[in-house]
Amino acid sequence: MAVTDITSAENLTNPVLSKTDSSRNKLAKDLDSFLTLLTSQLKNQDPLSPMDSTEFTNQLVSFAQVEQQINANENLTSLIDLTQQSITTNATNYIGKTIEALSKSFPLQQGSSKIAYGLADDAANATLLIRNEAGDIVYSAVADKSKGVHAFEWDGKDTYGVQQPDGIYSAEVTALNGQNEPIDTWTTAFGKVTGVTNANDQIMLVVDTLGIPLTEVLSVSSS
Repeated sequence: MAVTDITSAENLTNPVLSKTDSSRNKLAKDLDSFLTLLTSQLKNQDPLSPMDSTEFTNQLVSFAQVEQQINANENLTSLIDLTQQSITTNATNYIGKTIEALSKSFPLQQGSSKIAYGLADDAANATLLIRNEAGDIVYSAVADKSKGVHAFEWDGKDTYGVQQPDGIYSAEVTALNGQNEPIDTWTTAFGKVTGVTNANDQIMLVVDTLGIPLTEVLSVSSS
């Protein structure tokens, strides 16, 4: 799952709206240039042999069609914005709730965290690793080798019993069968939602400083 560290997320301009504004500005400049050229041609044409109006009439029709398309894009952008606002408003209902989401990253909050991991088949060997944000392994343990989903609660202490600071960590489960072939695994994270944000035009639930896409939420609970 693609998660986002919201501490580094920037407010981005709506790319559809920016492209529409650019297209409208270009159309206005092109139309001004065309009308200036057309006016000059009409002033200087031979009265006994007037220019054919078909070409510039077709050109004006083309300008009108482009403007209609730009207007349609602007209306579509407005609908998208309204939809995103509605989704954001509804997403605020998650604030204060604990969610489970597909993610390798998870928050350590007040010295406590909970994850779950799954194995696609029974394993001969399975290992659970927890890394800090720098990528260093701070905890390792033998994972449950049976097929299925397993819960794991971490108290934030490393392999030597030293308490680690609250923050974002990642869990990695590796499993091998009797022929030393890898077995598919996955992890889910639990955390309390503290806010809602929009990153790269995607609604994200804020868990600590971790942004989790709304579409990746598997379950919601009050505790």
